[in-house]
Amino acid sequence: MKISQETSNKKATLRLEGNFTYTQRKAFQEMLKTVCTDQVEEVVIDLSQVAFLDSAALGLLMISHRQLEAERRKLSLAYPQPTVRQIIELANLHKTISLIDAGVSSLAKKSA
Repeated sequence: MKISQETSNKKATLRLEGNFTYTQRKAFQEMLKTVCTDQVEEVVIDLSQVAFLDSAALGLLMISHRQLEAERRKLSLAYPQPTVRQIIELANLHKTISLIDAGVSSLAKKSA
């Protein structure tokens, strides 16, 4: 999995490409730690290029959400493909972590 990041206006965006599975946990955690500076208030994880995520990735997203929440930061999941969205919904993760749908992408691009 490839991870790229962009930070602007107190918001960090992590763009993931490929499958998000247990083997990518360390790279994800390190990148998340890197972008969480004092100025960052929100972290958006762009899932538009992720075809699959496993239970370890779901757990990691939940742990990341709790850690960021404890630091008074917000975590959002953005633009999941239908299969990934279904996995997120089956795990009820969407009830805890906000989802940004494709309809919001034009607004997100304007603010970037």
